[in-house]
Amino acid sequence: MTDPIMDLVETAIIPDVFISGMADMENLGDGNFRCTFYSRQRAIYERGKFEHVIVCRLVMSAGAAHAMLKQIAHAVERGSDNTDSTGFPGGALQ
Repeated sequence: MTDPIMDLVETAIIPDVFISGMADMENLGDGNFRCTFYSRQRAIYERGKFEHVIVCRLVMSAGAAHAMLKQIAHAVERGSDNTDSTGFPGGALQ
């Protein structure tokens, strides 16, 4: 994990985005990566079919990507426990 306790500031409303999966991770060079996330939904124009709609792209450094992978693995290990590693409710990323 990075900093044990970090002050986060939300100066504007940041919406939550539901994703079904990650489509691609591109190496942009210079130690940066772009992750493309999608959501599976019913197709708008083809009845009975599904499509994968891109809903979010994140660009991050290799260090941030590595930290995120560690945090996801840690969260999955905890399972349904909704506390972070310091015991605070909400399971906030550090």
